[in-house]
Amino acid sequence: MAANVESMFYVREAPWHGLGKRVEQALNSKEALQEAGLDWTVLQKPIQTEDQMEITGYKANIRETDQRVLGVVTDRYKIVQNHEAFAFTDELLGEGVK
Repeated sequence: MAANVESMFYVREAPWHGLGKRVEQALNSKEALQEAGLDWTVLQKPIQTEDQMEITGYKANIRETDQRVLGVVTDRYKIVQNHEAFAFTDELLGEGVK
């Protein structure tokens, strides 16, 4: 079974697939995103045909750091950045998991 993991970290005990970077204690959301390789933002850009005509109704979600296309979405799609999606963990974990 493939793990299908691009980047990640884990606390103390390795996951079944053995991939990722090991850390000894729980991290805050900013540190966790850095350790997991997820401290990047997503941009939305218009999609164009070969002759530069814009395709209406759709956008490409692109990782800012390497310009990799993450997916195509409708123009109604609202991006939730990684740091926004995981900020709740700071409140949830407080001082961290021991």
